[in-house]
Amino acid sequence: MGSFLRENWIWIVSPIVIVLLGLCWMIWMGGSGDGDAPFLYNIY
Repeated sequence: MGSFLRENWIWIVSPIVIVLLGLCWMIWMGGSGDGDAPFLYNIY
């Protein structure tokens, strides 16, 4: 099992990194600007 992980770690780590980068990008692009404030106030 250890040799398998040493040889194939990039295939295990890369999807996790891609998903995290995508989530960070979505949060950054979405932002929490003033335009969203009224909707957030009504929900919470």
